[in-house]
Amino acid sequence: MSNRVFTITTVYEDPGLLPHFLDHYTRLGVDRILVVVRTRDRDDLFSRAVAQARSYPAEVSWFPSDYFADSDKADVEAMVLSDNGVEPDDYVMHLDLDEFHEYPAPLATIVAEMNRHDDWALRGWLVDRIAEGGRLAPIRPAPSIGEQFPIASHLTDRLLCGWTQKIMLCRGRVELHGGVNHDTCNAHYDRVPIGSPGDYIVHHFKWTEGVDSRLQARLERAAIGEIYADECRRFLASYRANGQIDLSDPLLESRFLGALSYRTDPVG
Repeated sequence: MSNRVFTITTVYEDPGLLPHFLDHYTRLGVDRILVVVRTRDRDDLFSRAVAQARSYPAEVSWFPSDYFADSDKADVEAMVLSDNGVEPDDYVMHLDLDEFHEYPAPLATIVAEMNRHDDWALRGWLVDRIAEGGRLAPIRPAPSIGEQFPIASHLTDRLLCGWTQKIMLCRGRVELHGGVNHDTCNAHYDRVPIGSPGDYIVHHFKWTEGVDSRLQARLERAAIGEIYADECRRFLASYRANGQIDLSDPLLESRFLGALSYRTDPVG
């Protein structure tokens, strides 16, 4: 059984979250962070990502792509994983750049328990993170990303009618359904190694300055599916009507969480 953990993410637009992403997954204890930049040309986005990743256990690669075109994302990421020596028994976190994991125990402990039971995959649930007041705040170098966006909310599932189940960790041999990290084709994920299912959280830092413009651009320029397009339209309609994310809406069950936790001991 392998103890190695790889993280892979694809960057299409502003990499403002990347320094926080690199710091977070390094603190969690992953062995290698793989960043795939997808743009039409090898431009400033790639150069910035390389510079930001320099002091981390990270590798940045570039593949050409039209604007936010991800039909070949799974194939490209599989190639990058293979090129970096990922084997069938290794563990992989397939991530969007705005997804930050939290586990109820140190990552090495989670992996050891999964190895003990020969688990192939682990499921968690997405929780949206929003700035105080519901504004689309800029990403700053400090304080931590959780402190900048301290409010937890059920925006994606309750307002946008989006899918919030996430495959947080899976073996290199696991095939993701549709090439995205919502479900698997060849692995069960109901058992949790430690704690309870609600302890496995994917903090979602999507709702930052400029996301309204980015979503509008995707609707106008990108070849996105109709389900995702509907989610974008629902967000834009609500945001434009309120001038902010309406944290007072009881449907969202918004609450303060603050900084992310980096556990050194398992939960009881």
